[in-house]
Amino acid sequence: MTVTGHHYTSTRVRGMAEWNPNAKTEAVLAAVANILDQYREHLPLTARQIFYRLVATVGYDKTEKAYKRLLEYLNRARRANMIPFWMIRDDGFSTREAGGYDSPEQWIEATVADAAAYRRDRQDGQEVEFEVWVEAAGMVPQVARYVQDFGISVSSSGGFNSTTSKHTAASRIADRDRQTVVFHIGDYDPSGVAIIDSLADDIGEFVVDLGGDYDPVFERVAITPEQQRRFGLPGAPRKRTDNRAGFEDETVQAEALTPDQLRDELLAALAVWWDEEAYRELLAVEAMERTRLVEGIERIRDDL
Repeated sequence: MTVTGHHYTSTRVRGMAEWNPNAKTEAVLAAVANILDQYREHLPLTARQIFYRLVATVGYDKTEKAYKRLLEYLNRARRANMIPFWMIRDDGFSTREAGGYDSPEQWIEATVADAAAYRRDRQDGQEVEFEVWVEAAGMVPQVARYVQDFGISVSSSGGFNSTTSKHTAASRIADRDRQTVVFHIGDYDPSGVAIIDSLADDIGEFVVDLGGDYDPVFERVAITPEQQRRFGLPGAPRKRTDNRAGFEDETVQAEALTPDQLRDELLAALAVWWDEEAYRELLAVEAMERTRLVEGIERIRDDL
């Protein structure tokens, strides 16, 4: 009996399940394993990133049909324990933990651990405030790792579709006492280009209306036509029905960049603005404060 009471004549495989792929599929899975190993420091990868690495390295078909076939391969391989689940990122399910402690002692130990991980706002002392917006939500955790040492937040720009979300972003920017620089990562296609242009225009107007003293700067980090030429990124014709902003070029998805190429492009864009001397001074202050906090919390723990 199902939850809803409906009955189905057939369903897809459920739970963990053995799988015996044919030789052709095994070759694709072997190539996937090589990709996951090569980019281990960037894991988890999205399925789209794996797809583009297969296209570039083993000549995998660059079609939506082939991509959907790859999704099924990855689904079955993980269910068969051929690929660890954590290596591939899926989106669509979110959880908000209720939290709580088992005992006061557990809270004390957690507080000691928090003190040991203490860090300042790493953007203190910078002349501008930085944010990174990524069109594909599945890439956010990966990109966040690239800039976490600099204290830069990363958001999915696909999540700014509503008026409320754009007004919220503008309010955050308008409240700052310095200029905001937004680095954007998205597909090079009519939609990807229109997204950042629309966001910059609408949010910029909101910032003015909210009394912000500094107009935000929006900088396209990826994908650009120059990057397509420099890296030889695989492209595809645009849809004939979509020529917004007179877009006539080949389209390129952000996942076509390898994870290390994307990291290097983002950090290179940041380096143009980043004050390294101010950053080093802040790290020195942070280290001293961390030591004092850990020692103080440990004394409280010992007293208790």
